[in-house]
Amino acid sequence: MPKYQVVFQFPEAFFATHDELVEFEDKLAASLPKTCDVDGYDTGSGTTNFFVHTDAPLAALKHFRTYLGTNKVEKSLRVSYRSVDGDDYTNIWPFRDPRPFDVHYPAGIDPFSAKSKRSIPKRSPPGVSKFETPAAADWPD
Repeated sequence: MPKYQVVFQFPEAFFATHDELVEFEDKLAASLPKTCDVDGYDTGSGTTNFFVHTDAPLAALKHFRTYLGTNKVEKSLRVSYRSVDGDDYTNIWPFRDPRPFDVHYPAGIDPFSAKSKRSIPKRSPPGVSKFETPAAADWPD
């Protein structure tokens, strides 16, 4: 059993049709290492989430970016992971993203808005990895 669940999250409107959504899920499964298992998707509360089980979340992101990471895709993407038995997410895309992560957001919260993205720092503090950032518990006011 893999240790982590990785969530590739897009705005709900990113996929215009259900066929595009299913086609993307197939491309996602083909782009990831064989150690990853794509476990379906969920749409609602303004987001579309693809769930992947793996022991290596950063490797899954690297393969995704290599094969599917166009500029359009990466600008509309958030990626986070958690332990299969855990609740706390660690953000891995965009780099240095400290914002809270969840598969469903409360009304009025848009994790893809330009205002929301302004909270991502351009540089990491000394000694802090840009690759893994613990997700905040709450949205800043």
